[in-house]
Amino acid sequence: MQMLSEDDLNLRLMSDEELDAAWDLWFDLAQETNAFDPPYSHGVLVGWAPPAPESHHDDDRQNRDDS
Repeated sequence: MQMLSEDDLNLRLMSDEELDAAWDLWFDLAQETNAFDPPYSHGVLVGWAPPAPESHHDDDRQNRDDS
């Protein structure tokens, strides 16, 4: 099932603005679906887990309030 027309797939005929818009849309969609990506199953990232986010912001606020 083809979802894009031949015109949509012809990058040479797209203007810079159209290419920028297509890239931005693809990038936004890719970022939104990161949580649904499967875990790494090959290569150097097997077994690697991203570090837990640290919240230094709350610590800084508390330290300023204590001063």
